[in-house]
Amino acid sequence: MAAKRPTNSELKETVALAHRVLFLSGLATAAGHASARIPGTDRFLIKSWPHVHMSRLRAEDIITMDLDGNILEGKKENTTRVGEWPLHSEIYRAHPDVGAVIHTHQPWATLLGILGKTILPVLHPGLASVAAEPMPVFDEDYALITRPAQGRVLAQVLGNAIGCHLRTHGMVFAGPTLEIATTDAIHTEYEAEVTWRAMLIGTPRTIPMLFLRPALERRNTGQVPEAWEDYWKWIDKHQNSPRFRTVQV
Repeated sequence: MAAKRPTNSELKETVALAHRVLFLSGLATAAGHASARIPGTDRFLIKSWPHVHMSRLRAEDIITMDLDGNILEGKKENTTRVGEWPLHSEIYRAHPDVGAVIHTHQPWATLLGILGKTILPVLHPGLASVAAEPMPVFDEDYALITRPAQGRVLAQVLGNAIGCHLRTHGMVFAGPTLEIATTDAIHTEYEAEVTWRAMLIGTPRTIPMLFLRPALERRNTGQVPEAWEDYWKWIDKHQNSPRFRTVQV
């Protein structure tokens, strides 16, 4: 079922939780960031700088920004905004339907982007739907996206795709909600790893669109995947477990 509209306090909790899930599932290191648009506005929630380690991030570490980079709420003494805020703001500006943006350093998807290989829909239809269409590649600039001009080009390259390769610098995901975008990032890493391993043996056989379409339709209507609850409850409550650092076939 579609998620109800969260309060700002609930959304801050989700932003902090998404960071913890991304780190503990092996998709980001001490760096990386997730943000969520405050519904119906041009404001978004994102972690402040200097970083609180992603595994320890809490709602009180989240700030509110506008699309021009101004900090509106939540700033503490000696903190400021993350340098790559334009990566988030320009996607929100160009795509009013996007409710969440994630930047990860996940290894398998990044590797395939560096190689110019397409992540294929090969592992379980519900997971594989993230790879139903090839993800575009942003290679206009190899530097960190710290300027609005870079962010505008990235937003154009991303288009309506679920995710986008930053050729030598990880991945970007955009979705209707942060729960969906986070799950997309996890599932993309599964598909990328299995794609690579299958390519070492032969030519992977992909899952036909007929079987991918139901999950895509649920995503397009904003339905939070059932996997989201499983992921955050397992990962956040069992932080020493390596379960989500590798593909579960």
